[in-house]
Amino acid sequence: MNPKKLAFCLWILLITGGITAYLLFPEKINLLFLEDLSEDYYLALGIYLLLLSARGLTMIPSTPLLLAGILLFDPVELFIVNMVGILTSATIVYYFSKYLGFAEYFETRYGKYVQKIRTGLEDKELPIIVGWSFFPLVPTDLIVYVGSTLSIHIFKCLLGVLVGEAVLNAFYILSANMILQP
Repeated sequence: MNPKKLAFCLWILLITGGITAYLLFPEKINLLFLEDLSEDYYLALGIYLLLLSARGLTMIPSTPLLLAGILLFDPVELFIVNMVGILTSATIVYYFSKYLGFAEYFETRYGKYVQKIRTGLEDKELPIIVGWSFFPLVPTDLIVYVGSTLSIHIFKCLLGVLVGEAVLNAFYILSANMILQP
């Protein structure tokens, strides 16, 4: 079997297995297991970082993880770990999007958006990546994928994601902490 097909099949199997396990055992598979690790705070942060980093391969938004992290971690450490995880995930999407078949996924699921993004990115790459990353209703992984297919330099792409997501994450973390504080 072709190595790319094998990697894609393993990726699909992993996602399918994870969803199946969650549906069969929802009480055992949730993010609150991180709370059980609270005795080893940095181990919990490390697992949280790994989940955020792998998130890009599953195309799951980072917001649910962030909301769980808000309940469990110190705000400053959460912001730093969240940004490292998002940038790691964006790097994975950037380099492996074609290899794992994301091109077909984005082209079929978001075809009209991909074309619009390509057209818009030709002139103003960085401001569009920043704006896209800041807007919470669109997948940041999509702009990273398109940036990869247009051969936008990785550092420019990651800088745009960093700026946009940093503002958004800071807003989420500060807002949630203000609401949760007595």
